[in-house]
Amino acid sequence: MNNKVKVSVIIPVYNSEAYIEKCINSVLKQTYDNYEIIVINDGSKDASGEIIENIKKEHPDKIKYINQENIGVAKTRNNGINIASGEYIAFIDNDDYIESDYLETLVNNSKDGQCDIVVCGYRRPNENGKIIKELYVNEEKWSWLLITAPWAKIYKTSYLRDNNLKFLDNNIGEDVYLNLQAYLLTDNVASVNNYAGYNWFFNTASVSNSSQKDFSKINVFYLLNSCIDELKKKNILDSNYKTIELFFFRYIIWFLLFSCKGHKYNEIKDIHKKLFTWLKEQFPNYKKDKIVGINRPKGEGKKYQLFYLSYMITHKIKIDRLLIFLYSKI
Repeated sequence: MNNKVKVSVIIPVYNSEAYIEKCINSVLKQTYDNYEIIVINDGSKDASGEIIENIKKEHPDKIKYINQENIGVAKTRNNGINIASGEYIAFIDNDDYIESDYLETLVNNSKDGQCDIVVCGYRRPNENGKIIKELYVNEEKWSWLLITAPWAKIYKTSYLRDNNLKFLDNNIGEDVYLNLQAYLLTDNVASVNNYAGYNWFFNTASVSNSSQKDFSKINVFYLLNSCIDELKKKNILDSNYKTIELFFFRYIIWFLLFSCKGHKYNEIKDIHKKLFTWLKEQFPNYKKDKIVGINRPKGEGKKYQLFYLSYMITHKIKIDRLLIFLYSKI
C-alpha cells in the first residue's frame, strides 16, 4: 500500500442530518490511513452541524470542520479545493458513502501519485440497501465521461489548481462543467476496471423533488454556453470535436427525459426546439457525423448504443419530441 500520497476528502453538507454520520464514518473506516476529511457545512438548518461537531471531537486529527453561510454546492466544493492539503482530492456527497477500500484502491492505481485523475465505477443502493444500478468504467475515455459527478474518482490537487478547474456556480450541471474539461485536458487518467467503490445513494425523496422543475428556472443554457466557452478558451474543443458533439447530444436527450415529467406538450416542444437549435449552432453536422451507431460510442454499453442510434433516427424524422411527451406521462 502506498501511504505516502495524502488524500483530501471533501464533503459539502446541507441539511443532511439523516445521512451525514454514515457518510463521514465510511471515510473513517478506510483501509488507507493517509487522508484528511474536510467537512463544509453550507448553512444547514437542521442538526447536521451538531452531528459533525460530535464526530470531530472523536477524530480531531482527521477532520477539518468549516461552518459557513449558505453559498451553494459549487462554491463550497471550490472552497474545499482551495483548502485541501493533500496531493489528491476526493469528493463525497453528504448522503452517499464509500467502501472501506475505496481510497486505497484509487491511490494504488494512481501510478505512485503521477496520474491526474483516477476513476472507478459506482453502485446505486436504495433505502433498503438494494443495489438498483451499477456502472463500471474501462480504458475508453467515453466511459469516464459517463460519470460527470465529482465522485467515483480522485483528482490530483495540482492538476485542478494549475488548470483553474472549478465547479460552475449554477443550479444544474456544476460538475459537468468541471469534468468535461478535466477529462479532455489530459491523457494521464487511470481507470479502475471492474470496481465500484462509491455508493450513490438513491434517495427517493430527493429524486422525486428534483424532477418536474420549471424549465424557465433551470439555467441549462448558461451551463451549455459556459462549457463551450471554457473548452474554446482552453483550446480543447477542436481536438475533441466529435466526443464533445456526442456528449452534448447525449446530455440534451437525458436532460429532456429527466426534466419533462409533469410538463405539457407545448412546453416540451419549446425546450426541445431551443436545445437542438443550440446543438445545431454549435455542431452544424451533428446529424451526419456518425457519432452514434451499433458499435458507437466505444466505452458505452450495447443497449445505450442502440438507444442513442434509435433516438437519432426518431430525431431525424422529427418524432422524438412526441415520444418524449409520451414518456413524460408514464
